[in-house]
Order: sequence, then structure tokens, then C-alpha cells
Amino acid sequence: MKKNHHQLFDEAYKKQQQNQLAEAIKLYQEVLRIKPNYADALHFMGLCYAQLGDMKQAIYYFNQAIEIKPKEASLYNNLANAYKYSKEYERAIEAYQAAIDLNPSYAQAHNNLAAVYAIQGEHQKALQYYHKAIHAQPDSAPIHHNLGLLLLQLKNLKAAETQFKNVLALNPDHLEAHFYLGVLYLNNNQLEAAKNAFQEVLRLNNEHVEALTNLGVIALKEDQGQGAIDYFTKALAYDNDHTEARNNLAATFMHYDRFENALMHYDVLLKKDPNHIEYLYNSGVAQMALGHLPEALNLFEKLLFLEPNHFAALNNLAAIYIRLEEREEAIKYLNKALKVKPNDSATKFMLHALNQDETETSVSLEYISNLFNNYALYYDQHMKGVLNYALPEHIAKILHQLPVIQVQDTLDLGCGTGLSGVVLREISQHLTGVDLSTKMLVQAKEKGLYDELIESDVITFLETTRKHFDLAVAADLVPYFGDLKPFFSALCKRLTPNGLFVFSSEISDDKAWKLQPSARFSHSSDYIHSLCKELNLNLIRQEKITGRKQDNEPLSIMLYVAQHTLNPP
Repeated sequence: MKKNHHQLFDEAYKKQQQNQLAEAIKLYQEVLRIKPNYADALHFMGLCYAQLGDMKQAIYYFNQAIEIKPKEASLYNNLANAYKYSKEYERAIEAYQAAIDLNPSYAQAHNNLAAVYAIQGEHQKALQYYHKAIHAQPDSAPIHHNLGLLLLQLKNLKAAETQFKNVLALNPDHLEAHFYLGVLYLNNNQLEAAKNAFQEVLRLNNEHVEALTNLGVIALKEDQGQGAIDYFTKALAYDNDHTEARNNLAATFMHYDRFENALMHYDVLLKKDPNHIEYLYNSGVAQMALGHLPEALNLFEKLLFLEPNHFAALNNLAAIYIRLEEREEAIKYLNKALKVKPNDSATKFMLHALNQDETETSVSLEYISNLFNNYALYYDQHMKGVLNYALPEHIAKILHQLPVIQVQDTLDLGCGTGLSGVVLREISQHLTGVDLSTKMLVQAKEKGLYDELIESDVITFLETTRKHFDLAVAADLVPYFGDLKPFFSALCKRLTPNGLFVFSSEISDDKAWKLQPSARFSHSSDYIHSLCKELNLNLIRQEKITGRKQDNEPLSIMLYVAQHTLNPP
């Protein structure tokens, strides 16, 4: 028995519901051969083509249906949707408005019109139509969600939070509402609330890569480095191509000085995006920290080809050429860096050092901080294993000879990673370390030698502390000052009567002090004797020793012991 158009339409509709779209279209065509003006068949034929992504055909059939049923609001809504996906926004707005004119309570048309206005950046109109949509259908979770997303985009966080909570009141397992609440809380630095929201996302979908990535970001903000690494790694296990998770993982490894691990991930990222400035720069920094200077040089040079005024890359190239003892190349890159940042103190200082400028009286604090923060992880290994650093042993020997058996309060100035702390701990009831470098102090703390560690430049510390010390030690600190008077004067005010000051200096044979190409100052013995006499510091011991290697040659330095002869003020 031959099927009539109603039976064919029902069969086509079932095929469409089962996503068998090609078969559904054939059946709708049979319906239209029997009854060419069957509006519902034209309408659903348009929907089939829309589902297939063929918006041109969808628009054609929706318009055919509208000619037959010009008062059907849903037809205009679907026509508008097709225009929207075709990015014909003005026609979409016109069709949505027609749907609303026919049915002013048509919530979905208001919602869709709001979305188009949001795409066009007409945010006030978008907000207006989202509110109209909610008024028409207050129990629609998707509309509350869409309004929440727009408010979040506009950084109206409190109002956005309200909308996402409305969604969850209607549907407690709405995954996206939990996720964007987490994003909102993270943007507002409400870390615990953000964490709870992302955990809810994982309850609903434990493979949600974005939630795992954001939990990694939260762990990093809470200084839980291994937790961050675990979350980023898990995200990559579910989506190995997730750029944000891999970049965050690499950056976390950089933050914790795990440079080999960071490089593994930056290599992957650079294969996908070989001209990415951040990846090139961080890879260069990692290679530089590992001592792989040719590799670092190549990375920074490639970066500068893409971005010639990248200040940090220019500075790092200068630092590489200094280590390679190519002075002229270093000067060239420092001059380029100064053109980018003319007032940068660290760059100006290094340039003055290489040019043997006589006007500098101390090393730039910014330079010192950058130098030792970058050096902290490998400082002990490099100083003892490569440079044969022996100053702590010489200090121990000279203190034993004096003899200094036990002191109440000892101050280790420029304590670094605590290489002198082992010596000083044995003779000190209370040991305080002061250093400008955050990362050097982290290493010192891990040794467990100090009762107190303070992050500060030494003069600021001496001028602000109220404590007095029986023994102060400045091992390898004096070379970072030219004019020693401000430092020594501040120290004298913090030494107890007869308190001892042990310090080392690099040796200048001609001038009172001079800035060397190594960016360190040397001082003459006559200058130090004169200054100590002026400040009532009695030099009781002076010894020329080999402190370490420099340029693969033994470096002779002077080790002094001075005793304070005046009561502190």
C-alpha cells in the first residue's frame, strides 16, 4: 500500500531524530513531491540541512516555509539561527526580531538575539535581551548560564556569580556552571572557592582537562609546586596536545629551577609554534642556567630576530658573551638593552664595569639580586666543584687561631646559600644570615644552620636592626662595594664593644678601589687600613690567601679581621 504524505513525514521525522539525515531528506523530498506547499516538511528539511552545516540550503527551505506560514515565530527563529551561523548578523537580528514581534514571550528568540548582540560587542543590548529571555522563561538554566558568561566577560563578577548559582539551583549537576564559577573565583583570587568548584567539575567528569589545568594554577598560587605539576601532568595525560597545560607545566618547572624538565616541554611547544616569544625566551633561560651557552645563544638570537627590542634577551645575550669572555659583543648587547630601557640600573652597571668606569661606587642591587637568583640552584656545586671556593675554611682557620671559641650573636652578611654557615654555626649561640637574593636564602634555609634568615641588602639591614653582634662575617661581600665607608660605618653601629669583623676583599695594587671587568670591585690594603682607622676598627689580622679560581687561575684575595674599639651608640 502506497504511503501518504503524513506517513512519509512521520517516517522522515523519526529518521531525523535518529540523526539519519540523508534518509530523512529523501523522505521529506517525497513528501514535497506529493504536497509541495507542506510547510512543516519545508521547515524540517531546513533543519536537516542546518544539522548538516549546509546553511545556504537551510535558509532556502526556511524561507520557503515562511512564505506558506508567515505567522510562525519558530520559523523566523530557525532562519535567524542559520543566518547567525553564516555570520550574516544583521539578517539574523532582523529574523529574531520578527520572531519576537510574533511572540513577545518567545524566550529562546530573546536569548538568541542577545547572543548575536554579544558577538557584535553590543553588550548593553545583549544584557537587555537576556533579561527579557529570563523574564519570559525564569526556569531556563541555559539562559541564566548565557547571561552569566556575558557578565563574566564584562568582569561583573558578583552578578555573574548570581547567574551561575541560579543555574545550579535549577540543575545542581550543570558542569559548565560549576566550571565558570571556578573561573570566576580564580579571577577574583578566591582560591578555596575556586578549588571547590573545579572539584565539582571533576566529580561530574574526572577527565575535564580545563578543570585540571586550573587546579594546577591554584596549586601554584598556593606554592604547592608538586601539586601543580601533578595536575598539569594529569591534564596532559587526557589531552597531550593541550597547550595551556603544557605551557603551565613548563613554567612551573622553570619556577622551581627544574630546567631539564622545563626544556622537555618547551621543545614540544616550540615544534608546534617555533616563533613563540615566551617559549624561546624561557628555553634560552633554561639552557643558560644549565651552562649550555651555545644553545642559549641560538635561542636568544632567534628571539631577537623576531622581536629586536626584547630587553631581557638582550641582557642575557650580554651575560653569555661576558661568560665567553667576548667583551665587545657583551658591550654591544648592553648598549642595545639600554636603548630599550635607558634607566635600568643593572644594565648600566654592567656596561660601566666592562668599560672600566671610575664613577661607580657600588654594585647595582638589582644586578646582584638577578645574578644570584639565577645562580642559586647551582651555586654550591659551582663554587666548590668548579671554582674551588675555599674562603669558609680559611675563615674557620683564622677564627681558631685567634682563638674564637664561642660567641653569643653572629651575623653572616651576604650569607648566600650558607657556605660559611657550617663554620659559624659551631661557634655561635645565635646565627643570623642576611642576603638580597630570595632563591639563595631558600637554599640556605634547607641547610638548617641559621636561627634567622633575612632578605635585605646589608646596609638597609644594618641601619634598621636594633640588635648588636659579637661577630660579623662578610665572606666575598666586599667586592660588591666600591666605597666601603657607608657599609663599614653602618656595621660599626651594630658591633658590640670588642666585637669582631671578618671580611675578604679582592686586591687592587694601585687605586683605593676599582671596578673590574668581572663586575666586582677590588680594594687596596692601604685604603682598607685607612678606613678602619677612621672608624675605630682595629685590624688585628691580615692574610693573603687563595680564595677561589677565576678564569681557571687561582685568585689571590685578602682576608682581614678587625676589632671594634668603641662602644655602640
